[in-house]
Amino acid sequence: MTYKDLGALTDPLEAVKSLFAEMTTMKEELSATKSDVARLNRNNTKLVVENRNLKAELAQTKEELSRLKKEAPVEKDSTNSSIPPTKQSIAKQIIQHTSSLRKPSGKNPDGQPGHAGHSLDKNTSPDKTIEHKAKTCPFCGHAIPEDAEQVCVKTIQEIEITGPMQPCSVTEHKYYSAVCTHCHKAARAESVTGDCKKVMYGPVLQTMVVYLSVVQSVPYNRIAEIMRDIFMVPTFSEGTVKNILSKNKHKATPVYDSILSYIEKFKAAGMDETGAYINQRLCWFWCLQCPKLCYVFADESRGLKALERHGILKHLEDIILYTDLHGTYFKLKVRGHQVCLVHLLRNLQYLCDLNKEQHWASDIQELLRQAIHESNTKPREQIDIGSLKKQLHKLLEQDVSSYERKGCKDFQALQNGLINCEQYIFTFLEQEGVPHHNNSSEGAIRILKVKSKVSGGFRTEVGADEYACFHSIVETAKRNGVSKFKALFQLISDMAPKDDFIGRLLSEND
Repeated sequence: MTYKDLGALTDPLEAVKSLFAEMTTMKEELSATKSDVARLNRNNTKLVVENRNLKAELAQTKEELSRLKKEAPVEKDSTNSSIPPTKQSIAKQIIQHTSSLRKPSGKNPDGQPGHAGHSLDKNTSPDKTIEHKAKTCPFCGHAIPEDAEQVCVKTIQEIEITGPMQPCSVTEHKYYSAVCTHCHKAARAESVTGDCKKVMYGPVLQTMVVYLSVVQSVPYNRIAEIMRDIFMVPTFSEGTVKNILSKNKHKATPVYDSILSYIEKFKAAGMDETGAYINQRLCWFWCLQCPKLCYVFADESRGLKALERHGILKHLEDIILYTDLHGTYFKLKVRGHQVCLVHLLRNLQYLCDLNKEQHWASDIQELLRQAIHESNTKPREQIDIGSLKKQLHKLLEQDVSSYERKGCKDFQALQNGLINCEQYIFTFLEQEGVPHHNNSSEGAIRILKVKSKVSGGFRTEVGADEYACFHSIVETAKRNGVSKFKALFQLISDMAPKDDFIGRLLSEND
């Protein structure tokens, strides 16, 4: 009631009654408010207590967690128990292959001061002696007379294996020098032992070392043991294995590099990549191959930078590339693409297993199989490629959202991928010499998985490059019907292999 309302009242008794009624109402409201405040205070007190208890529990939990971390049981593995390495994960096996229980000493890895050192000593009674006389003067080109006086200026001994459980043979090469009768300069005999100064291993022995390491994926320590125990080569160490591989890789580099120039002459080539650990880091071995040739290289990148660093791009411009769906391949400047249909069939099979009621994935599978069958049984000009493309396009336009599992987009993802590469699915029907799969590329680098399982990877990038070089050469030899061992022997026994080595391999298969 306001002041104006009081003025409107003429009866004092009515005014008092009205005020009393309003005061009663206010008292009731005040009492209710006090009750609410008391209730809120009680709730607040309860929350404060609960908060204090929760903080105490949290502190106790943190303390307990810290204690459990300190007292957590150590996982047993092959380094701290009798558990065999084969029972561990592949990732842990790889880590342990490239790690050691030995603590670093701070010393250089070379021989320490006072170390006597070892080297191959000459045999006092070689099995065979070959004399190399000077025949032509390297300065003026005139022939050295047969009756000219020649003096032995250098002797080199060559150790060669003769067979299992047979002692090695030692051949001594004597090099002579004579004075040219025309220019009066000292002419030396042509060397057949390279830059060796004292004792060397023969080409058969070196070929066996490279063959065991690259083709058979035998670790260094086992190669050294094989050479000592089976071929009776004295004092043969892991360091010797490494030296033989490094020396011959340097010799083989021109041959290795020339493979790319031969590949670019072919109409189509396949590419693939696989992961391998190099110095405990995941790197990638790339493969570029065609029916007659194979080129493998290692790089830390799985993208375009790897191909740029190794000078691959300029060799691909006039090639139709058959690959899987790895995105890097479709960024390359090439004449065309062919997607591996085997990969697509596998991906479609997953969708068939995922939802057995739909027929979209199985219909595309049948279409791809029909195209493959027709390419194998019909002349190219009799295949209705346009009809196959129309059927595929119609299938790719269908709505596949109803086939999806809740929260997943497996069908949509594969459909988008197929739409992106739709123009590259039937290239093998239009271009002769282009396969519908990339099996040959996968087969060319499958040996890398064997190598990884046997030795856990590569310790250095240099070792990975050596492997890639030799593997490229022996795989090329295999594709041309030449024995891998024979190809390595021809390479190693040649003092200076030329880049026409690959051309000779190709001609042997013609």
